[in-house]
Amino acid sequence: MPQLWLIPADEQSFNETLAKSRNLTPAPDKPDGFPDHARVWGVRTDPEHPDAPWKRNERNLEKMEPGDPLLVYRNSESRYVAAGRIGGPLWHTEWVRDEFWNGGPALDVFHIDQWTSIDLEPETVNRILEYEDSFWPQGLWRVADDRPTSRLLQRIEQEGASL
Repeated sequence: MPQLWLIPADEQSFNETLAKSRNLTPAPDKPDGFPDHARVWGVRTDPEHPDAPWKRNERNLEKMEPGDPLLVYRNSESRYVAAGRIGGPLWHTEWVRDEFWNGGPALDVFHIDQWTSIDLEPETVNRILEYEDSFWPQGLWRVADDRPTSRLLQRIEQEGASL
């Protein structure tokens, strides 16, 4: 069963790799099957970063599968602004973080398939997923299997997203 992922994005990183597709053809180690142009996002897993270890991120990364649906939460707007699916394969690389994010701890990268702009208040997501009213994703967030994700995905599809 696909898992739903909530992806919070700070403004600078959103503008660098989510607002539009990026050219990845110069990357020296891009795996076969990873597109040459894509919207990309990363998971913080760098073991040498001062904030390491990233145990929760590492556990989540092991559970992430291509095709899983995701929602992008734009921190500066305090709302969900895009829906899509995890694209595969996952890519362990320093190139993306150094090229677009000025370094940092995100070493494991995925591209986003079926990107669709949405405008969804966090209160709506929280109500449907039965989260506390004040919840907002902090770091890569996997929605638990017992949450009503199919209801939320149906709602998003009613708004015009094709998931």
